[in-house]
Parts: sequence; structure tokens; C-alpha cells
Amino acid sequence: MKNSVARGAAFGLACVVLSLTALADPPGARASCAGYEASDVSPPGSEDGVFSQYGMPGILAFIDTIAASAGLPRGTVIAVLAKLHEGSHEACDEAVGVPPDAE
Repeated sequence: MKNSVARGAAFGLACVVLSLTALADPPGARASCAGYEASDVSPPGSEDGVFSQYGMPGILAFIDTIAASAGLPRGTVIAVLAKLHEGSHEACDEAVGVPPDAE
């Protein structure tokens, strides 16, 4: 029971963080990398990328994979993405080591 409450709280916090970072900067400004990812998949199916058909749940599932492989909580991974302000989606991918056209 305690574990599910903690997971629910973490998920809620992650959703709030991602939604705030997605809306924090006007278009063309230096949005966070979390914001670029969120805007790329909203609404689901609006882009051709791998995650666009799944929307934010797809991105969160991918973040969970990264977090599990690194032994980190989801929030830590999201915090890193939210603090990166690389200037474009492509620059964010490069900063975190995603090869071009891998998404």
C-alpha cells in the first residue's frame, strides 16, 4: 500500500513537472529538454516520432527504462531533462546522447 502511494505521488509530481516545463517558455525561447519532448508528442499522433503515437505515457515509459537501467528514481531523470536548456530538440538529443534520427 505504501509503495503504491509513493508511486502515485511520484507520478503526479512528474506530470506536474513535465507540464510546467512544457509551458514555461514561449515558442522559440530556450525551453527545457523536457519541454521539447513533451511538445513533440502533444497531441498524440501529431508528429512522426516513435513516441508521438503514445503521447506522454510513452515518454514516461521510456524515462522509466532509463531510470531502471541507471538505478535512479524517475524524478531524477526528469529533473536532469528539465534543467537542460539546449535551444532545440535536436540539441537536447545530442546533449543526452540520442543519435540523430533515433527517435
